[in-house]
Amino acid sequence: MQTEAGASVWDVISGCGRQLRAHMGGPFALDFSAVLTMGQAQQADMKMLAETLPYVEAVVLAQFDKEDGDAEA
Repeated sequence: MQTEAGASVWDVISGCGRQLRAHMGGPFALDFSAVLTMGQAQQADMKMLAETLPYVEAVVLAQFDKEDGDAEA
């Protein structure tokens, strides 16, 4: 079962997956400021969004690492 607050947070996260901080070596962090600004604009549950972002960041960056590793193989 999904709550309304959870659905609003998911909408923000799914729309901001490419809000990344990057350098020459690739992405190194999710741009929390940009994602939180989007969440505020969409009236998402900000506490839930802030608590969820570190986990989302880990998954997004792991996927980039995996894709980078696959490209080098």
